Amino acid sequence: MKEIYNLDTAVPVPHDCVIKKINVSQGFIEFIFEDDISYHDSIKAIRPDAKSLVVRYHLIEADGFEVYKWKRNRLLKNKGCFKRISGEELIKLTQGGLEYLYHNVGFNSVITKLFSNGYIIVDAEADYIEFEWK
Repeated sequence: MKEIYNLDTAVPVPHDCVIKKINVSQGFIEFIFEDDISYHDSIKAIRPDAKSLVVRYHLIEADGFEVYKWKRNRLLKNKGCFKRISGEELIKLTQGGLEYLYHNVGFNSVITKLFSNGYIIVDAEADYIEFEWK
């Protein structure tokens, strides 16, 4: 079942779910989630019978997103900053376990916080989000 949400409406927020694959192509960023996703409380409330989920951000421009990863300062352990990484690097992060923490939406904007051995921010210029429940 596919649902489309414009970014001027309330959008469900899956959180604490594992992403098993990311695709970036044809004007979309696509997050493909783990199997048995309804195990998570955030999904039970929305779709208690869901097996998996695919979330697609429709980008306004083909390259309309940026990705940043937290880089810790080796000398000052509690200090660091976000450094920009490529979309290819983001895709590779799914191999080590990538967790979808949450997203925030605004007009033509979705900011997503992920985690994989440090925080990752995906800042996308998007006009709608598709949820495809499996």
